[in-house]
Amino acid sequence: MLVLGLILGGAIGAAGGGNTVTFTQTTVVPTTIKITETRLSTVEVVRTQLVTITQTVTPTPPSAEGTYSLKILEVVVDKVFDKDHDYYIFMLEASYKGRRSWSFNSLYLTLVSDKGYKYSTAFSLAIRQFLGAVELKDGEATKGQVAFKLPKGEKPSKLVYEDKLWDIKLEITDIPAPSRQVSWISFAETKVQSEYSFIWASASIKTSGAAFYSGEVIEVELRIKYSRWIGNPSSITVTSITVDKFEIVSIDPRPPITLKDEDEITVKLMLKVPEEGYRGNLKITIQA
Repeated sequence: MLVLGLILGGAIGAAGGGNTVTFTQTTVVPTTIKITETRLSTVEVVRTQLVTITQTVTPTPPSAEGTYSLKILEVVVDKVFDKDHDYYIFMLEASYKGRRSWSFNSLYLTLVSDKGYKYSTAFSLAIRQFLGAVELKDGEATKGQVAFKLPKGEKPSKLVYEDKLWDIKLEITDIPAPSRQVSWISFAETKVQSEYSFIWASASIKTSGAAFYSGEVIEVELRIKYSRWIGNPSSITVTSITVDKFEIVSIDPRPPITLKDEDEITVKLMLKVPEEGYRGNLKITIQA
């Protein structure tokens, strides 16, 4: 009679990792021993012996079937938020075609600079549409923004997406130059230039947010009031309204604007964000 047993021990790594795994296999091996005694027939006795065998196994990664696509739609750069670093904000589009799915995750993205350094994604308040993790099935796509923080003097050279678990690696070496820059506005500041007293002015930014991209138009509400003082005329005329660094797209009502004693008017300004990044207050000057 034969007795055979099998015991497996050890740990196998995550599927698809492609790592070498060592485990111990213990096998019960039957051994036959013959004993011969005088005046007795030969007797066969079956004994068992444990033999330890060590084997090395490399798991086969799961098949990453399908077509994976990653595109850079736009690059925006923030050069003014940090004096030592530039933030490069990428608008990306990821799409998948195949019979499985793609578990896209922006944490698998790295940016290689022209100096050869690698950078992971960074947090930026200038991001408008965050791209995180999403499951893409056949024919589906997603898009959003990720940011990378590079030291001053370094520029993007290569964008890499690498998912080692599923053996997916994509590289983009043709990175477009930034098409827009980021400006940061704390609040609206007014200044009145006039020989008369008192002319009051205040402004508020109606467009939400503090970070704006070049070329965008923001709305500002400007209030002007005239309070006559002794020796001043019964009315004054606002001859011009200017905004430092920002282009006035429209102004309603347009100067000249006449204000009598205790008159107050609200002026609606539509301003275009400058091409070069700017950080500070929105400075509005009223001349009367």
